Amino acid sequence: MKAILAILFCLIFAALSGCDNRSEQLEKQVAELQQTNSQLVQETTARDAYIDSVAQAIDEVYSSLETMKSNEQHLLKEKKELESQNKYTSKEIRQMLIGRVATINSVLKENQQTLENLQKKLSSYRNKYAGLQKMVENLKNTITEREQAIAGLTQKVQGLENEVTEKTRLVGEKDAVIGEQHKQIATAYYIVGKRDELEKKGIIAKEGGFLWGLLGSTTMLAYGLDETYFKPINKEEQKIIEVNGKIDDIIPKRSEQVYSATKMNGSQSMITIADPDRFWESKYLVIITD
Repeated sequence: MKAILAILFCLIFAALSGCDNRSEQLEKQVAELQQTNSQLVQETTARDAYIDSVAQAIDEVYSSLETMKSNEQHLLKEKKELESQNKYTSKEIRQMLIGRVATINSVLKENQQTLENLQKKLSSYRNKYAGLQKMVENLKNTITEREQAIAGLTQKVQGLENEVTEKTRLVGEKDAVIGEQHKQIATAYYIVGKRDELEKKGIIAKEGGFLWGLLGSTTMLAYGLDETYFKPINKEEQKIIEVNGKIDDIIPKRSEQVYSATKMNGSQSMITIADPDRFWESKYLVIITD
């Protein structure tokens, strides 16, 4: 009997011992599962944060690029407005536009740096996400397009200097031609001298008359006279011609209504021009003195 009781006691003790071991194993498995779940949660959170940070950076760059594009269009519109206002010189307009382009270029460089950081971030991350890589690749293409657009914009602005230089050259040439033409129109020529001196120089000659011109001849400007003997005068500005000697005659004849000849002190004389347009109908004036 005692032997049977002993055997039963052993069996009960063994059963109880087996239950304890099973419980310990279950507790250990639960702890392992909890640790695994915690790791998965951490990894999922880190992954989501990583994806969100990349997507946010991409969105920010796209937003910046859209702003840049709008600024480029505004810059071209501003260029036309500034030129039409005539408030600034072409050089001033160019300097202002260069400043605008420099700002756009600065933003583009920031976007390029952000793109490089994104590419490094994707390459160094242990998990590869095809969707993110595709988004970054598309962003790279968009930035390349903006680089080309800004390069063209820069050429337009820099070309403004050549355009201004060419316009300035053409305007300068036109002004020079106009100035020379005006100078020629406004310039008349006169010479003062005694009759025989002027005849020897071929400035005046006698025409008509009889007895070989001794009687009834008229003094005229000689054909093919040498202009180098004459002094230039601005007929628009100079209304008085001072003469050394007494004025005997002027050739070609002018109406006394358009000028007056006055004797001054000593041997000095003076011609005062009242009507320059009529007085200078001939651009040459020969003043013959006694």
